[in-house]
Amino acid sequence: MARNEQQVAVMVDGGSLRRGDVIHIGGQPMAVFDLHHVAGGAKRIAFRSGDVLTITPRTALVVLRTVAGWEGPQC
Repeated sequence: MARNEQQVAVMVDGGSLRRGDVIHIGGQPMAVFDLHHVAGGAKRIAFRSGDVLTITPRTALVVLRTVAGWEGPQC
């Protein structure tokens, strides 16, 4: 059985956001490139596009996350 990667929708908060997660903002998919901690527990998210977004620790987001190890179709 082949193993491949798939993207799944996951609800995250500021503490569980990861590099590589994809957030849809204004209908545009934005891939998280880097994360920085800022005062008050907030996080500054840098996207591959060069845009930046700051979120609080309580901000809830739905992201697309790549998950490895899913089984492919059986032959």
